[in-house]
Amino acid sequence: MNIEIPGAAVPGRRTPVFTAESMPAALAKKHRTTVWAELVVLEGTVLFVDEESRNVAATAGSRVVIMPNTYHQVAPSGDAQFYVQFYEQGSP
Repeated sequence: MNIEIPGAAVPGRRTPVFTAESMPAALAKKHRTTVWAELVVLEGTVLFVDEESRNVAATAGSRVVIMPNTYHQVAPSGDAQFYVQFYEQGSP
């Protein structure tokens, strides 16, 4: 399944860079966002699982698109570094 951020979406806020130790515990549990987002992996591996049956082992340099209102969770490796980029609706 190839999912892309809609063309009218523009980058909005971004989380800090997280590690397995520093990420909020809520990210490891089933949660959702109301906007488009992108998991960006800088180091290591982050396992991304969503309710659409996507099970992605994202490695350094990878990006995983997160659809709005879709439950998902992540499990980073011990050496992982990653952040989440959120998107806002731009002008059509």
